[in-house]
Amino acid sequence: MKILIQTPEDSLSLENGVIKTVVNGSAHSFPIGELEEAIILTTDVGPFYDDMGLALRMKDGTAVFILSGHRDYEPFLFDQLGKSVEIDYEAIIQASSCTENRIFIIYKQQEV
Repeated sequence: MKILIQTPEDSLSLENGVIKTVVNGSAHSFPIGELEEAIILTTDVGPFYDDMGLALRMKDGTAVFILSGHRDYEPFLFDQLGKSVEIDYEAIIQASSCTENRIFIIYKQQEV
């Protein structure tokens, strides 16, 4: 399943260890332990278009996408996700200055 957070009514949050999405009135929840990977995708279409986004891949195959221009992008990434799992801030800095089509892995669940 693919979940795209894009309209002002859509939301993405992480509260009490649960990633929550609401898209078109449909709510989905994923325990933080289900997060396998978080990546930042960059494109070469800026500055006129939103050229950076966050993708979350869950263990069940669900992918959640949010563009950097959405109001929930920064609070989710820095205030919520960054306080719940160890993310690679250096990769975020590199992605922020990238003007090419690239993928930056900022979190990968460790195998047990």
